[in-house]
Amino acid sequence: MSSFSLWAAAAVALTVGLGSTAYLWSYRRHRTEVATGIAGLAKMRWREFARLIVEALRERGFEAESVEESLARGTQAELRLVRAGKPWLLSCKLGDGDYKVPAATVAELADAVRFHGAAGGLLVTTGRFDTHSDRVADGLDLYSGESLWELVEPQLPASTRHEIIAAAQKRSIQTIVGAWGAAIALALIAGFAVPALLPAPTPAIDSAPRGDEAAANDSGKDAGGDTAAAPAAPAAPAAPAAPAATPPAAVPAPPAPASAPQAAAPVPSASSGDADADRAEVIRTVGALSGTERAAWSTASNLLIYRHTDAQKPDVDAICQVLERYPELRSSRVQLQPPPGSDSRVRFFQCKAY
Repeated sequence: MSSFSLWAAAAVALTVGLGSTAYLWSYRRHRTEVATGIAGLAKMRWREFARLIVEALRERGFEAESVEESLARGTQAELRLVRAGKPWLLSCKLGDGDYKVPAATVAELADAVRFHGAAGGLLVTTGRFDTHSDRVADGLDLYSGESLWELVEPQLPASTRHEIIAAAQKRSIQTIVGAWGAAIALALIAGFAVPALLPAPTPAIDSAPRGDEAAANDSGKDAGGDTAAAPAAPAAPAAPAAPAATPPAAVPAPPAPASAPQAAAPVPSASSGDADADRAEVIRTVGALSGTERAAWSTASNLLIYRHTDAQKPDVDAICQVLERYPELRSSRVQLQPPPGSDSRVRFFQCKAY
């Protein structure tokens, strides 16, 4: 049998090569185009990037309120837009592919939208968002990657788009060539491996008896014809049946031990393992409590709470119930800011000691 299977090698090469080509050209080529375009946007200055986003949002019904004044406030400021007569806030974050917008930043913009009474907010980044950002993006539209490219691509010059498409196609072709090389290597391995794995053919077995065996069988038959068969020996008398054994008395099973009382299940922790995401969730939950205007982390361990009304003991207990769900934050210091015009002083307390 041949030690190389041409059919197995051809099947593996065509399956892997054609499958890789279809995937890389139909799906990955577009992703490569998006990644190339986003990388180009990341090299822009913040002012240019913000202008491009504002112009792209005009196509979706947004108008800028005093664009020059908004842009002059710097990269940390929210741009103010108007759509259908209602205000919106826009925040632009520049960064490379490794840049990640933390969930706390998303929560701060959502808090600013509620504080200013805006209809909504838009957060745009050339990086990517934290995995917990969607949990705190209440009332926000998040743009990154594919969604950002769909927003800004129509605003780019035709020459720039053609350069990006050509670069993406070139990279895809290089990747496809590499995939075919890998397909050929796998085909060679399969061509040699398949014959080795197939079982060897079993040789045919001759069922006819040999000459000497046949002669012996014939002589045995002749001798048997002259000799009378011996009479069968008489059967031995059957032994008397043994008496049935008396079954032993059933032994009562020992009583089952009493089960030990189960310990009370501990209160589950709400911590996600990400301190920024936990702080953002605390801001959102405390901000929704009765009598609270808004909440923010002035430092990593100081929670600042602005009140509509003076805080009473039930309000303090409600705040501590939120913090105690997060082991890393339950010992944070809480600062209660009384409402404007109140005679109460700023109050500090701590729900749990270290």
